[in-house]
Amino acid sequence: MAGLGATIKMYRDFVRGWWKYRKRLQHDDAWIRKYAAAKGLRVNPHRMFYTNLKIWIEENRDLYGRQQCPCFEPSGDPELDRKLLCPCKFAEADIQAHGTCHCVLFGRGDLDDRGFALAEKNLQREYRPKLNLSGNRLDTRGMPKDPRRGLPVPDATHQVKQALNMVKGDLVVIVETEHAVENLKRLAHARGLGFSSQLTSQGIYEVTLQRT
Repeated sequence: MAGLGATIKMYRDFVRGWWKYRKRLQHDDAWIRKYAAAKGLRVNPHRMFYTNLKIWIEENRDLYGRQQCPCFEPSGDPELDRKLLCPCKFAEADIQAHGTCHCVLFGRGDLDDRGFALAEKNLQREYRPKLNLSGNRLDTRGMPKDPRRGLPVPDATHQVKQALNMVKGDLVVIVETEHAVENLKRLAHARGLGFSSQLTSQGIYEVTLQRT
């Protein structure tokens, strides 16, 4: 039942995001298709997955003030973060190697629907790992790193979004970097959650997201 409850919350978040950003999503569709046409690429043909990606781009625009890649939170490295603006500077290399960009927003021009579906399943496996979640305490450290970007997959923000749909009450989060703390502070503000953080005597960043 816990899994079903989390799934229902995910669909609820999708509907809320679509309604909130419905006008901005039309603008996103225009630039995405223009970019794809210029590069000879194909846009993800699966309507719900494609819409979700656009919603996440708009959420990131609100969180970070820029068109941040849906798959990776800002790192705090200005040069790397500029490369992560969607469409990111890593997309063409990803497409050459795997047939789609990491987020599966763009694919080769000749990639069929089945190829996109397989890439989506791979992405979902990456971003829905078994979380290091004990009660209401989430340790986001130790995730594998993307070889091109050198960033964890999934990062702390993506793990927290998943955990918030799985637990009740406050969520305590362990993160690796001070910048990840700042990213979670932005997320808490956007979702109306209380926020506090501390650097423990063990040198660990501990964030508490409070449901009020």
